[in-house]
Amino acid sequence: MLNIKNLIPIKVNNLIRLGRDNDGGYIIPKSLIDNCDGLLSYGINKDWSFEDDFIKRKKNINIHCYDHTLNISSLTKFTIKSILLVFLYSIIFDRKRLKKSLDGLFIINSYFNFFNKKTKHFKNRVWDDNEGINVTVNKTISKILSEGSKNIFIKMDIEGAEFKVLKNLNKIESKIIGLAIEFHDINVRANEFNIIIDSLKKNFYIVHIHGNNYSKIDSISNFPSSLEITFINKKLIKEKVKNSKEKYPIKGLDQPNKHSKPDINLNFN
Repeated sequence: MLNIKNLIPIKVNNLIRLGRDNDGGYIIPKSLIDNCDGLLSYGINKDWSFEDDFIKRKKNINIHCYDHTLNISSLTKFTIKSILLVFLYSIIFDRKRLKKSLDGLFIINSYFNFFNKKTKHFKNRVWDDNEGINVTVNKTISKILSEGSKNIFIKMDIEGAEFKVLKNLNKIESKIIGLAIEFHDINVRANEFNIIIDSLKKNFYIVHIHGNNYSKIDSISNFPSSLEITFINKKLIKEKVKNSKEKYPIKGLDQPNKHSKPDINLNFN
């Protein structure tokens, strides 16, 4: 069973949203950006809007993105799909999806404009070993540290592999000032999830939580099976810690991942 009360965020006053509307955006404290000089992003697919917003707010920063599924072939297929969808959504007057599909027409150009010397894409899968195309979190940390970064923020959306890679995070968490993680299938992996949260909370506070409305609602916990959770290193919190009184999702800040469905209200009772 999920330990719901262990997921209550602490009160922070400087939360901002980075990334595109709906799916792809994350809520983090501004103080994390101010203190960060290295961003590790695991699992970007074809969306680097979060990373783009991050670097707009913090120019002198190393950004390393890891995704083994992202390549010229996948970008070309996505462009072709976007062309077809533009035609479809124009016919049915779906402005929201039409805008997203129009952006998809320029995805290849966007890729080459964004990734350069400071913003790098590595075609590796983040995993619990370094075999083949796999790479461990430890190795990615070492790589970005070697390029001058000292205070690392991690964004992670790796479709369930988070349970593999987070088990050894306590060995290197002194270098990490914050994390935004999308957890998947927590309804069927509740025990694993509880253990990971307990481990992370030894050195991090939860500052934000949001339910992904693409996922199913668990009949026992009444929580969605996918959660986006933001953590901040305890060393960055100087004031007295209090539990947040906010209602989640936070009005005016959070957005539903799937825009055509209502967001999921989280109840910690």
